[in-house]
Amino acid sequence: MSNYDIESKGFALSPEGVHLLRKRFNYKTIDFSDIHKANLTKAADTKNIALTAIAGVLLVTAGLDMAIGVYKDFTAYHFDAKSGVLPVLPLLLGLYCIYIAVKKVPLLIIDLKNEKHKLGLQDIIDAGRITFLENYLKEKLRDRFYDIQTF
Repeated sequence: MSNYDIESKGFALSPEGVHLLRKRFNYKTIDFSDIHKANLTKAADTKNIALTAIAGVLLVTAGLDMAIGVYKDFTAYHFDAKSGVLPVLPLLLGLYCIYIAVKKVPLLIIDLKNEKHKLGLQDIIDAGRITFLENYLKEKLRDRFYDIQTF
């Protein structure tokens, strides 16, 4: 286990570079010289925002269509509880997909030659170490670091 200058759930920083972590295990190290650009910004955490939003809209539409069908078939003397509960799942799942697609979270976005890594910053913000992270990246990356958003 290495000692890192800054450590979060998904990544750590040391003089060697940016360490990508899974369960505190370093599976990849990115040297600071390989980084073309790094941004601190608020962005969506999902990889494919459009696909997530479209899936959400389709699920909400299907849930509403089922709910309208249940309402049309509703009679005062005959109501099947299973058919009344059925539209709830696609509605909730669709609303969650739409929420995930539009939710903005603080991220450190690292651009390499052929890759882009989105690293979550919520742990660092909660610990109050965001200014230390900014200064550390400014020192290591100089003009390749852009602080777009203040948290």
